[in-house]
Amino acid sequence: MPRFKSTVYSLPSTVRVLILATSYILLTTILSGCTVIGSARPAALQVTATPEATVFLDGKHIGKTPFFTDQLDAKEYTLKISVSEASYTEKIVLTPGALTAVNRELSANFLGQAGETLSLNKQGEGVFVSSYPDKAEVSLDGRIAGETPMIITDVKEGDHQISINKTGYIQREFAIKSSNKYQLVANVTLASEFAKGQSTSVESQSQTKSVEILKTALGHVRVRKEPSLDSPEVATIETGKQAELLQEVNNWYLVKIDGKLGWISTQYAKKLL
Repeated sequence: MPRFKSTVYSLPSTVRVLILATSYILLTTILSGCTVIGSARPAALQVTATPEATVFLDGKHIGKTPFFTDQLDAKEYTLKISVSEASYTEKIVLTPGALTAVNRELSANFLGQAGETLSLNKQGEGVFVSSYPDKAEVSLDGRIAGETPMIITDVKEGDHQISINKTGYIQREFAIKSSNKYQLVANVTLASEFAKGQSTSVESQSQTKSVEILKTALGHVRVRKEPSLDSPEVATIETGKQAELLQEVNNWYLVKIDGKLGWISTQYAKKLL
């Protein structure tokens, strides 16, 4: 399995920064050395991506991946990582004197994306793990700890291995070095096996599920490129029509209609047995 390798450097500002060599699945990171003292200290940001991508902060082009700076104001930013038709956008809050590390595997298909956003929180303890989709199984050093979102409190200071698993999604793993002074926050995105062409489940091979479009004021429902109301419309499906159901994520169905793939809100459709 390809792995990320890490090197820790000491900076004049006493912030220890992680430099990552990008690869495919495993992210290795050490954040416990970051110092969170004083609101006037600058914040550090590390962004890696596969493939190489352009990085924007609040709409401003700041460089390409792998990207690193330790001279940012500690505040909230809109981070965008983009290449060709693939992009990822999220809100990040940079902490004074601490590193936030963002790693993404980009894909034009939203469900094919994966990655981690790792940061330190001076409030709290242990390791907080959240995931998209949620209710993913979390294992710490090979032992199941629970389901996301969750806080693992009984984490000894030192090196640990975390893996995130969910049926229908590709496993993601990363190594951490925890500290008893801060809470390490890991926000993990899992890539869909279907989107990556790796779906081998008996259910997906032997059963074809479908949904029926419910009655709407417009007489149809919009099919969107991504599971978001802001995403462009790629097609429409009339009330009463059926579409093949490929996957369900939160409040959205991924459907196939007339050879096209797209997303519809679950409130406008019902599953058929």
